[in-house]
Amino acid sequence: MGDHTNWSEEEFKAYLCLYAAESNFEIHAEEKRLIDSKFSPETIEKIKEETDDLNDHQRSQIIAMYIKEKSYTQEQLDEMLSEIKEVYFADGKFDQYEQSIYNMLKKIMKQ
Repeated sequence: MGDHTNWSEEEFKAYLCLYAAESNFEIHAEEKRLIDSKFSPETIEKIKEETDDLNDHQRSQIIAMYIKEKSYTQEQLDEMLSEIKEVYFADGKFDQYEQSIYNMLKKIMKQ
C-alpha cells in the first residue's frame, strides 16, 4: 500500500477530495471542476497513480494513519470535512452511498 505519510498537506487534501468524489463510483463533471480548481493537475495525477488500485479499507487506513502521523487539531480536521462536504454537494446531490462514506470519514476524523 505504500507510505502516504510523506504526502504534503495539499496532496492529502487532494486525496480526500478525490476519495469523496469517487465514493459513489463516478466523478460528476461538477465534482471534477471543483477538484481541478483546487489542486494542480500534477497533484491530482500523483494521487490517482498512488491510490487508484486501493479498496475502501485501504483508503480509509491511509486517512487514519496520515491524521495520526500529522497530529491535526480538531479544528483542522473539521475544516477538511467541510471541504469534503463541498465536493459531495458540487453536483447538487448527496446520495446514500456518499452519506455513508462521509459518516465513516467523520468517525475517522473526530478526536
